Amino acid sequence: MHYPYLIVLLCSIIGISFAIYYYKSRSRIEVKEDDPEDHIKGMYFLKMPYEKIIIGFFGISSLVYLGMLIVNFNIRWLDLSMLILALTIALLLVYKIGMAFSEAGKFKWGTLIFFILSVIIAYSIYAQIPDFTQVLKDAREYTLTLHLLGMVLGLGGTTIIDFMIFHFMRNYKISSQEAVVMHLISQIIIIGLIFLIISGVAIFLTDIDGYLASDRFLMKMTVLLVVTINGAVLNLYIAPYMEKISLRAPDLKKDNVFKKISFAVGAISMVSWYSAFFLAMIKDLSYFRYTTLLIAYLILLGLSIAVSQFFKFSMEKEVKEKL
Repeated sequence: MHYPYLIVLLCSIIGISFAIYYYKSRSRIEVKEDDPEDHIKGMYFLKMPYEKIIIGFFGISSLVYLGMLIVNFNIRWLDLSMLILALTIALLLVYKIGMAFSEAGKFKWGTLIFFILSVIIAYSIYAQIPDFTQVLKDAREYTLTLHLLGMVLGLGGTTIIDFMIFHFMRNYKISSQEAVVMHLISQIIIIGLIFLIISGVAIFLTDIDGYLASDRFLMKMTVLLVVTINGAVLNLYIAPYMEKISLRAPDLKKDNVFKKISFAVGAISMVSWYSAFFLAMIKDLSYFRYTTLLIAYLILLGLSIAVSQFFKFSMEKEVKEKL
């Protein structure tokens, strides 16, 4: 008897029930298309109520494991796929819980319940997979593909946001509608980061000693830690209030610290994502020691932050000259 599968099925049914209940009883906040705060308060992810995402996950999980219990057969690649999906949902819920503690958000117990259920499901699936490391080794091609997808989403989203800022700031202000667009793109970056974390751990577990001995790998993990912290600042502190980024004459002295941090976070994000990309793709970087790579990265961060502040100062000076 596959008891872990029974636990997965039970948690999935409970999850669906709670998700449907929360979706039907949720506060119907009228979400303004040009207000990023409304998207956060309404608990939307990529303009979709997060309960619908949860219902979809628990629905897939219940169908898959009901089928496995009926035929009394398990499929390793399907178990691994569902484990990755469960972990993705769990980390997405961590993001939603984090957003609840921003000024624009609101904590909801349902989110915590869904997180706990998804973690239980993930652990139950993991417990059912014998020789987990070997399964990961066999699936390395697929986890590498997921890793690359995460990099594409994160790097692409970051690049787009930075270019958007340059474009939008031609008018010396980010409008509410433009802020919503960038908030949505920042959520795509979050998905990319989640994929990177999950696939990165999966790849790491296939050769723990080898990766721990790699300075290039350790440096990449350091960069991803910076990306994660920087992403938290971006999504919790900046994204909900991007329309405050205004360098027009009446707003020059308003929210100055917020503007400085916003420009710096954008610079850190760009440098860090590209650093992670090059560390992953350029094998010749393996010849450098961790300290050398770290110093180079810190120098790049310092230069990028300085350039971002110079860019802000230049635009402010340009506005003042027009007065």
